[in-house]
Amino acid sequence: MRKWFLVTALVCLLFAPAMAMAEEKIIDLPISSITAATDRNGAPYTRIIVLEGRKLQGIEYEVGVPTMAFGDTHAQVAQLKAGDQLKALVAENEFNGRKSYNIIKVLQ
Repeated sequence: MRKWFLVTALVCLLFAPAMAMAEEKIIDLPISSITAATDRNGAPYTRIIVLEGRKLQGIEYEVGVPTMAFGDTHAQVAQLKAGDQLKALVAENEFNGRKSYNIIKVLQ
């Protein structure tokens, strides 16, 4: 009985999905595009695409990373426009290998 429990617990741990924790970091990146909208509950939010430089096998390129601003941070980024620099403390998320950011605090 004890071995059966141990084997069952081990199998559950192997097949349990791993939870990814959001990493916090400071970004200072140029804004490619910015869009203000409202969600289905009527709350305003801002979606910003920032350009982040990457390097793969010696090739350098830029990728647009979606950055979301909700609540108080929405009001702080509302005056920004494409071409401006966004300096903010963000939570980095990853879904299916694609990175995104949620703004915690604007540092400008």
